[in-house]
Amino acid sequence: MKYLTQFLLLLVTLCPFFLEAQEIELFQQFNGRYDYLSFGNTLNIEENTGGSGLCDILTESSASFQLNTDQTLVAAFLYWAGSGDGDFDVTLQGVPVAAERTFIETLNNQLFYFSAFADVTSILQSNGNGLYTLSDLDLTNDIAPFCQNTTNFGGWAVTVIFEDADLNLNQLNVFDGLEGVSAVNTEIVINLDNLNVLDNTGAKIGFLAWEGDSTLAVDETLQVNGNIISNSPLNPPENAFNSTNTFTNSTELFNMDIDFYSIENNIQPGDQQAEIKLTSGQDFIMINNVITVLNIELPDATIGFLVTNGSAECGDRELEIEYTVSNVNSTDTLPEGTPIAFYADNTLIGQAETQQDLPIDATETNSIELTIPESVPPDFQLRAVVDDTGNGNGIVNEINETNNDFIVEIHLLVFPDVSNLQDLELCDVFGTELFDLTEATSGVSSENIIEYYTSEADANNQVNPITNPEAFENTENPQSIWIRVANPDCFVITSFSVEVIICPLPDATTAITNNLNACRGRAFVINYTVFNTDGTAPLPSNTPIAFYIDGSLIAQSQTQNIIPQGGSETGSVSFFIPDSVPDNFTLLLVVDDDGTGMESVQELNEFNNEFKETVHFMVIPPVGALPELVECDQGFDTAFFDLTQQDDLILVATQGTVTYFLTEIDALENIDPILDPERYENSQDPQTIWVRLENEICFDTTLFTIATENCKPFIPEGFSPNNDGVNDEFEITGLLNIFEDFELKIFSRNGNLIYEGGNEDGFWNAIPNRGAAIIEGVVPVGTYYYALFLNDPEFPEPFLGFVYINY
Repeated sequence: MKYLTQFLLLLVTLCPFFLEAQEIELFQQFNGRYDYLSFGNTLNIEENTGGSGLCDILTESSASFQLNTDQTLVAAFLYWAGSGDGDFDVTLQGVPVAAERTFIETLNNQLFYFSAFADVTSILQSNGNGLYTLSDLDLTNDIAPFCQNTTNFGGWAVTVIFEDADLNLNQLNVFDGLEGVSAVNTEIVINLDNLNVLDNTGAKIGFLAWEGDSTLAVDETLQVNGNIISNSPLNPPENAFNSTNTFTNSTELFNMDIDFYSIENNIQPGDQQAEIKLTSGQDFIMINNVITVLNIELPDATIGFLVTNGSAECGDRELEIEYTVSNVNSTDTLPEGTPIAFYADNTLIGQAETQQDLPIDATETNSIELTIPESVPPDFQLRAVVDDTGNGNGIVNEINETNNDFIVEIHLLVFPDVSNLQDLELCDVFGTELFDLTEATSGVSSENIIEYYTSEADANNQVNPITNPEAFENTENPQSIWIRVANPDCFVITSFSVEVIICPLPDATTAITNNLNACRGRAFVINYTVFNTDGTAPLPSNTPIAFYIDGSLIAQSQTQNIIPQGGSETGSVSFFIPDSVPDNFTLLLVVDDDGTGMESVQELNEFNNEFKETVHFMVIPPVGALPELVECDQGFDTAFFDLTQQDDLILVATQGTVTYFLTEIDALENIDPILDPERYENSQDPQTIWVRLENEICFDTTLFTIATENCKPFIPEGFSPNNDGVNDEFEITGLLNIFEDFELKIFSRNGNLIYEGGNEDGFWNAIPNRGAAIIEGVVPVGTYYYALFLNDPEFPEPFLGFVYINY
């Protein structure tokens, strides 16, 4: 404990709101001819303000206790308190006492104070009247920091409740906690409810308070129902907590107060509540307990019961309850006609009322027969509530409104519920059918043990049970099946029937009708047929079909039309097989399967919906590398290519169809092929051409390049520019738009230059454009000479020759 203060200080530093005072609350109540007194003493040797300034404190002190001979001790509560982290083991009259409850309060979240509680009734009963000493309350090592702000204190007090036959009927309440008032927290409000004040004669209130100073009195009041109360001169109205003991008239109870006040003028007959307020504007005061003694008249109804008959036989829901209503802890008569309600869990199942007025400490015993509704489960709480009209409300004002009920756990012996038992029917497929008998009992709770028999006698004797009820083959039609359904308490024997009936039902079967050759990367096509061969009713359209590869759903389809009895329907589905599928796999086709294994059509035979086949991935010999195709440039880097020249190389090792494409994607997906591969004009130079080789099993792709080259031009020996549309120009094949930098020069027989042109001029039309021979019109018939300069690295030398012009 010695490190508690440091620990609490750390908590407050980290989180100032972590610790809060314990609010003053009702601890215990006494109803009857009771009153109280208190005795105790301080450990301070002087008041901590205005004294010598010594920081000393005692470890023990004594006080006298005295009851009259006609007063009987009922209870004795010891409180001790002080500055610091606390000493929770003390000695009273030589008897060790350990704290049963503890309280903590702080001042400005810096200094800590403690209080402790213990029931010491047995010690006072053993020792009787006399001088009592409390010792071993050692705060010596903790007191120093508190002397600096004059809140060093220690002390103890015993609150004694006693009974006296000459007293009025009182309600004595012991409130406790540890709650402080100061300049920071200037007031405490305690509300007392559920009062029924009969007479204000002798009404009083008492307090046990710590650390009050007689020399500090700033707004220090004690109020009841808004009125300041006092006990002058001992407790003046402006200094309620001033180190006094009202029971002994002592003014030297340094820094603690044991006081009581008359409140006869502050509470009135008929009051049902009271407000107590304590204030202080400066003095730090901690309230540890509050005692009220009020003359009230209230009953206190309680009830107890036992089950005298019922719930011992299976199916018995009748209970006979013997109950006792008591008015023990009370100060008034419980009236005749006080209502009583009986509940099974939260269901009202019966009502009664008291038959006579019950004086204080009186009881009344009666009985009631209750019927437990079928809606109530076998295990429930049977609850009796006195002063309850059946809706949770009472009509009697009581001392204690929270002790009106009594509860016991009830277990009824009930028969198993077999109300949801079902008869079974199966359509006639094989003459005798296999029944799953557990379907008939699916509505019976699985908590029961269910056994199946073929006769009532076997069920009664528990012999010859059906060993495989999930696959029972009927031997009669119809046939009765007997069951024994048992829970831990009871059992019931009953029966249901199984019957084979003629049903107008379809019967879907299926088969795959094409050769299943699979090729990776190629759509897998399945042609199938759905049959209704043995059906006795049409198979509806949209009957689902599921396709599985090695147990995994890969595709789905459905019938398109109603398939009549004896009819069929073909269909096709295609899909790409994932790369994760192995080379050998099992294909499963299931008709009337939504892809989850669930059926949607009731059929004559539910066990013939599958078709299974093993499939192998096939391959095609790969196409090897293909050579480049080259053609002479026919202008603008284009030419016509016969792509089919590659066919012989592609088909050298296999059979199949060869198709040419412009892109790899087109080749893989077999779309947009080159339509005239024998005369294809390139669009780029060079250009890549893709090839797809496909047979009935698989396909492969490859590529090759096409390109143009500049070839030697062909120069004619003559032409006839007579505008007849034939051979009208000096047309040199393989020249225009191929050798774009060429120069053509034409000379006359005499060696004179008569024409000079290039690519932009086109072919010569026999009209001169140079020299003295320039005329309007073509040159005369004759022989002319040419010099053709291609200006190309591959043809560095000029082409020289003659051309004959004739008309």
